[in-house]
Amino acid sequence: MTPDAGTHADLGGSLPLARTLLPGRVPHDEPKERLERLHAYFLEGCTDQTRPALESVLVDARHVRDGCDDRDVGDGLASIRYAAAAIVELASALELDEADLRGAAAAVAEACAMPLSAARYVLFSQAVGSSRLLELPPLVAAEIQLSLLVGFDVLGDVTLWRRTTSSLECILSVGAPGRPSRRIRAEAKATLRQRSRLSLLGGSQLRSMPVLRFEKAYAALVGRIGSVEPDVADAFLNEAAAALSSVIEREYLLEHSAARERTLVASAERRLMRLGFDLHDGPIQDVLAMTADVRLLQQQVYPFVLEEYREQAYGRFDDITSRLTELDRQLREIAHSLETKSVISRPLGEILHREVDSFAERTGIGATLEIRGDPDSLSSAQRITIFRAIQEALANVREHAGATSVEVRVRARRSAIEAQISDDGMGFEVERALAKAAERGRLGLVGIGERVRMLGGIFELESAPGGPTTLKLTLPRWEPL
Repeated sequence: MTPDAGTHADLGGSLPLARTLLPGRVPHDEPKERLERLHAYFLEGCTDQTRPALESVLVDARHVRDGCDDRDVGDGLASIRYAAAAIVELASALELDEADLRGAAAAVAEACAMPLSAARYVLFSQAVGSSRLLELPPLVAAEIQLSLLVGFDVLGDVTLWRRTTSSLECILSVGAPGRPSRRIRAEAKATLRQRSRLSLLGGSQLRSMPVLRFEKAYAALVGRIGSVEPDVADAFLNEAAAALSSVIEREYLLEHSAARERTLVASAERRLMRLGFDLHDGPIQDVLAMTADVRLLQQQVYPFVLEEYREQAYGRFDDITSRLTELDRQLREIAHSLETKSVISRPLGEILHREVDSFAERTGIGATLEIRGDPDSLSSAQRITIFRAIQEALANVREHAGATSVEVRVRARRSAIEAQISDDGMGFEVERALAKAAERGRLGLVGIGERVRMLGGIFELESAPGGPTTLKLTLPRWEPL
């Protein structure tokens, strides 16, 4: 977001930016306009992808305003709620800059009739503790929280540290030009040991705060004071550390869930690979033997067929041989698709393009694939789930849909990856079809849904008689601290 730089020229006592956005209070007329003007300010320069999120934030803020009897008080609270949520949304979409933070603080100061320094603190505490951050990967959420400390000019630079089994590790660094100095490392070490920094570094400009988990220092924030007094910096750091504690707890739970998920998925994939081997060693070999038997029978029977029926009989044998050959090819494709090694080791886009192109070639159904973002940063289990879901959806289209076209879309965002498969086929009643499939032991889509939910994702299937049919799944990203 890049608004006019002139609106951010001075954030002193007169708050010119706030007066530009939110003119002085006019009793009973202005409150309902301030929130909308603040919304218009944040909308300026944002992308089309971010607009729906900001509109949703505005709706929530209006509920806050409408829930207060006092119009001015309600508008002030709503402005704080909106500005904090908008900051988080823009930051998660990589569209936030420091000018946005300064402008938002000035606007909140005007809306709530409070000093700019107080508005910055209230806005920071609301933003850094936003529940929206808990929906993002822990590393992304922590980076946003640290960026707010620098963006509000509380700290010139800040680092997040964690103790490993053998040493001290810098997880994140925001605002620092190079590698953290030995003084910063020593400060982090002392903070993790919950020792006084004054005994170690004296009166330096470094400030630090432990991030606690069950009352023990799990991580440490270390920063260099910006334009504020040390006690103010400590207050901001305390808010940041408290908010980071929730993010780190979620990361800890995700890490343990990921270990369990990896075990379960590995077990399922081993069963699929075993099935592939069984297909190759069993039914595929039987089909080859049957093909050879049919050809032998063709040669043996041919001399005994009446001459007027020989060509017809020969053609029928050729038809049976062709069908057996096609059956052999399909079984080999199924056996190959059950192997997960290529799905894990090769680029996901390449694997999906191969699958969609093969589907279109075999069926004659028009199929398109659109990939946006970088899907190759997913975990192995997530890559396999995306691949299996698309594979199963295409198989259902081939066998049941009667479709003429299929669209496959994969979108990798910062917080999640989405896959959507849509066809223009005849459609069906979702609940009845899934119940019948379960009764018959055909658990393809049911199994995909369970796999998605096991990874913490959302699985949706929309259809109706007459079509169209859309299968959509969303998997949260997880980048460990």
